[in-house]
Amino acid sequence: MQLANYHTHTTFSDGLEAPENYVLEALNQKMVACGFSDHAPILFDPSRPYVFMSPGQLSAYLSEIERLKTAYSGRIQIWKGLEVDYVPEVISVDSEHIRKAGLDYTVGAIHFVDYYQSGRPWYFAGSARGFAKGMEQIFNNDIRSCVRRYFSLVREMVQLHPPDIVAHLDLIKKMNRGGRYFSEQALWYQEEVVKTLEAIAQAGLILEVNTQSYYKHGAEEPYPSRWVLSLANEWGIPMHLASDAHRPEEITAGFQYGMEMLYGLGVPALRVFEDGRWIDQPLELPFTVLRGLGEKRHG
Repeated sequence: MQLANYHTHTTFSDGLEAPENYVLEALNQKMVACGFSDHAPILFDPSRPYVFMSPGQLSAYLSEIERLKTAYSGRIQIWKGLEVDYVPEVISVDSEHIRKAGLDYTVGAIHFVDYYQSGRPWYFAGSARGFAKGMEQIFNNDIRSCVRRYFSLVREMVQLHPPDIVAHLDLIKKMNRGGRYFSEQALWYQEEVVKTLEAIAQAGLILEVNTQSYYKHGAEEPYPSRWVLSLANEWGIPMHLASDAHRPEEITAGFQYGMEMLYGLGVPALRVFEDGRWIDQPLELPFTVLRGLGEKRHG
């Protein structure tokens, strides 16, 4: 099983090290491909930087990934992507600065759900305190309305501005440890997920299996949960593993866990970007076992 990761963050957004350090670690782990997907610039209030690349950094980011492609040609495939948020009437993969970036692929995500009365967008994935504040001030503590709005935005992105990859599909559960806000077994919740999977299947997009919740947040489920992945597999939705790395040593974190889980669910293949095109790579035993892949790290 060849190893590749296409969800990686560097100091150009909220990652902790320069892009080249990720390439060096990928080579150390004998990976065949390393894809970069720093958070794309969003033209919100510049006094609130969030975790995203500033507009002025985009050109330097693109140039640096191109430099690495040339410098490491023949040793590893390096790909240039962006994690692009969908915010209605603000940004999508069809925004001009994204279309002009000459990307190899795009990762689509939802991190913002509606706005506070002040006009500030609600970044729901930051902290438990921030999530509780948005729930109270925007949704009057109605978790069903909040979750339904989140998944409606995912579907809108998929149908109107489809990326290549749909990132961490059920990220809205990030603050739901122990079922604090809702149950994934609730019919209303499962209906939202099913409708969203149907949209992804119809659009022919890749569903990301994001291991960060496992190795970093202490959860036993990835993004999305196993039952979601089982259903996606039944519908033939292509998947691929991603660690959502924010430091080089995380570049394949949780992959052993992810491959074993997907194999157990009967997933036949993972989709990888090779020689400039997406192909299916059979998920077969034995898996490539690398140092630290099976370890869970929290923090």
